[in-house]
Amino acid sequence: MNILGIIAEYNPFHNGHLYHLEQCVQQAGADAAVAVMSGNFTQRGEPAMMDKWTRSRLAVQCGVDLVLELPFAFAVNSAEYFAKGGIGILSGLGCVTHLGFGGEQGTLGELETMAELLAKEPPQYQQVLKEFLEKGASYPKAREKAMELMLGKRAASLSLSPNNILAIEYLKQLKILDSSIIPIMVNRKGPGYFDEQPVGNIASATAIRDQMDKQQRVDYVPPPVKEALTEVSDTSSYFQLIQSAVLRCGESELARICSVGEGLEHKLKKQIRTCGSLKELVEAVSSKRYPKARIRRILCQLLMGLTEFEPVFYARVLAAGEKGTRLLRQAKKKSSIPIITNINKAAALPQLMTYDILAGDIYNLLAGYDLYQRCDHVMGPYIEMGKSGQIP
Repeated sequence: MNILGIIAEYNPFHNGHLYHLEQCVQQAGADAAVAVMSGNFTQRGEPAMMDKWTRSRLAVQCGVDLVLELPFAFAVNSAEYFAKGGIGILSGLGCVTHLGFGGEQGTLGELETMAELLAKEPPQYQQVLKEFLEKGASYPKAREKAMELMLGKRAASLSLSPNNILAIEYLKQLKILDSSIIPIMVNRKGPGYFDEQPVGNIASATAIRDQMDKQQRVDYVPPPVKEALTEVSDTSSYFQLIQSAVLRCGESELARICSVGEGLEHKLKKQIRTCGSLKELVEAVSSKRYPKARIRRILCQLLMGLTEFEPVFYARVLAAGEKGTRLLRQAKKKSSIPIITNINKAAALPQLMTYDILAGDIYNLLAGYDLYQRCDHVMGPYIEMGKSGQIP
């Protein structure tokens, strides 16, 4: 039995995601597909357009069989941690046979060569990386230069595009774990990650979010998503919560936040009083060493109080179709990690899950949702009714 694994955000699920899912299922000959999906906050360090319960339900309605939550600690973090969390969960299930992901350019073989280098980190690579970091380069830039020296300019250029960055990290984690999961790469069809213009019936998530921000008609999404656009959350007060968190914390507390490095805490405290928006704050604090995406993640991590953590993997169920409920029964016999369908009945919750629960509460506060009815202790997985229709 072939089981496809995907790591995603689905923010929102669009026609490009549907194409990717269908292509991966076809190439893997998959009997079922499981997605590990980020929760209420995305890797960009921003609130998702719709909460995790809505997005996971839509993913199942669009063809995914089982949706598990990528814990906050991994989801709002660097590409390395994002991949570590997703691969750790899919590998821990014990039943996933294939991993499907997208890539902008290059071949699977080329990306695997780069992943091999990053997994082994030979001394020459480490030395070049260290030299560029000491010169003030950001980690991605330093890695690009080390990659160029070791594998050539083409490899370095391939390592820069958003989907390829994650693809390389996925492949690296598979190699580190010596996993038997078979990787499948589907080249991105249509517009690029940041492109604002659609190609055919596909638009980037960035373009779709922009349409929604401008209250324009939204196309390029499957029918279930289009019907759910009224459920988009208003999180416009996010910056006020960020301001409050930075003002509340002392510099020593800021310095302990997961992705913060030397000196950034001083800059945050200085700029928080003069910036009138999240965009202004991110631009004021960012630098060569601290790109804007990292600053946004740091601010989101600060809101949840995320400090350095020991990676722990668990499979929290957000939604399942009929195939997904059967897959859960199979996984429970093979899984080496906890599978959690009801956090109130779990014998013990992983420590990292406290961040997931808090992220849900903060998101509900932002969106103006009922803090009790929509909290993680009350909400449960969406189960698409079929012949079984029960949580296993």
